[in-house]
Amino acid sequence: MLATIRVPTLVLHGADDPLIPVACGHDVAAHIPGARMRVIEGMAHDFPLALTEVFAEAITTVAKAADH
Repeated sequence: MLATIRVPTLVLHGADDPLIPVACGHDVAAHIPGARMRVIEGMAHDFPLALTEVFAEAITTVAKAADH
């Protein structure tokens, strides 16, 4: 079903995620046409507030690219 997604997609994944290996994030991104993958160093299985700027930048980059 991932292959049916037709919107700009960003897969964010923590490099230090103890629950889901980074390879799984890469697999998800590989099955969504045009998806971008961003591995966040030092991040585990959560979205810490300290990384809000990193998330915002990553999302903004994908959103701006979709505009073209």
